[in-house]
Parts: sequence; structure tokens; C-alpha cells
Amino acid sequence: MKIITININKGGTGKSTFSYNFSKWLSSIKHKKVLLIDGDSSCNLTYSFKELGTSSIYDAFKGGAFEIYPVDKKLDFIKGSEFLTDEDLELRKKQNNCLILFMWFADNIDVLSKYDYVVIDTHNDASLVTSNFIAVADAVIGVSEPSRNGYRAWLELQETISRLKSEVVDIMTRRSYIQAVPYLIGNKIEHIGSSSREFLDIIADDPGLLGVIPKKELLAKSLLSDKSIFELQDEMSDTEKRRHKHFYDHIEEVFEKIIHTI
Repeated sequence: MKIITININKGGTGKSTFSYNFSKWLSSIKHKKVLLIDGDSSCNLTYSFKELGTSSIYDAFKGGAFEIYPVDKKLDFIKGSEFLTDEDLELRKKQNNCLILFMWFADNIDVLSKYDYVVIDTHNDASLVTSNFIAVADAVIGVSEPSRNGYRAWLELQETISRLKSEVVDIMTRRSYIQAVPYLIGNKIEHIGSSSREFLDIIADDPGLLGVIPKKELLAKSLLSDKSIFELQDEMSDTEKRRHKHFYDHIEEVFEKIIHTI
């Protein structure tokens, strides 16, 4: 099982859209067993799935009963909660407050180990809740749109992971509990536009760069229609499929690089 957390401390970068489509690709195209977790208090992903019960990732943090909802043949989901905040969870009062979810995974490993991948969407902040999602991850993917603040948020994410690795350690061995490796996806890249060109020049030699994804109406449409871009592709005419072939080939190339790297 590989745990992949999607995070960057900036809104509007396309984290939820990326998490949704990447998870759908893993489950429907690669036929992997995937658990998708909505760790964003805005609950953007949760709105894309219907007929879910009341249990959410909030219950996992509180140590209560939780429910995993099957939403596709190989895709399961844990819904988000508007109460998934440091204040509502009273995390600042707790010992090991960056390892609550880490311990939940350990306690429920018999249930969770059946998954090939766990993908966690997060809120765009640097909260203790987000630190929990980073702490449990094998990889943290920063999804950044082409802007100065987006790149600054990517640098901040790397610093956050480095700080957690140095602080969240076993008191006897001094070994860090945090094993997450940060990676970067450039998102919403436009073919024409000085900001995209400047951004691509800046990130070109970044060792964490896994790929770039173009700005595309299909991606924006996926969460609005509650269908992945691959489900939308199935509904296209042959002419439309030919028109979008380069885009789909490129997306598959980026996604393949992610799983091969991780």
C-alpha cells in the first residue's frame, strides 16, 4: 500500500480535481484497489459522491466508529467533514497531535492493507490536521498553478515536511516517524501566457518535479459533472476522442510517472 497526500498551502490550484481524476485513473484504468479520503474541510470531493452516510474522516480522528463507502468497483471513499479543523478536534491539547491519523492507520491496518493506494485530498493550510495527512504519507504531491505564490507554496511544503521529519521522532532512537517525500505537479499550464512560461522555467530543474498538466476545460468539467475525465472520454464521439488524444496521452504519461516514481 502506498499513501499519497495531495497538499499545498494555496487555494485554487486544482488539488481536488487532481485527487479525483488520479484516483479514478488508478482504479478504473490501472485496476488498482484505491481508497480516496476527503481530508478537506471544504468537502469538495464529498459533493461528487452521492448517497453516503454520516460517518466521515472526522470520526477516524476522534477514535470513533468509521465507515468506508464503496463508490466504484475498485474505488472506496471516506467522506470529508466541515468539522475537520484543529479547533473542533482539539488537536493542540493532545499528545502526538501530528500522529493521530498515523495511529489510526496502525490500529486499522487489517482493513486498510487491502488497498494498493490511499489518496488523501487536503485543505490548503498548514494546520495540525494537514500535518497528520503528511505524517502518514509515503509521498506528498504539491499541485501548483503557474504563479509566484504557487511556487512559494511549493517551497513552503518542502520546508514543512523537513521540519516534521526533524521534530516528529521516536524519543529513544531519534528516528523520524515521517517518511514522506515531496513531489511537484505543475497544473493549469497554458500554452500561451507569460506566467506559465516563467513558471515552467523556474520549475524545469526542480528535482521534485513529476510533470505538468495543461489547463483544460475537461478537467474543470469533471468535478462539476461528477465524472472523471476518463468517464467523459468514454462518452465522446470518435471525432472528439481524436481531438483530445494528445491531452489524454499526456495525462496518462504524467500519472504513470507518479506511480513509477513513488
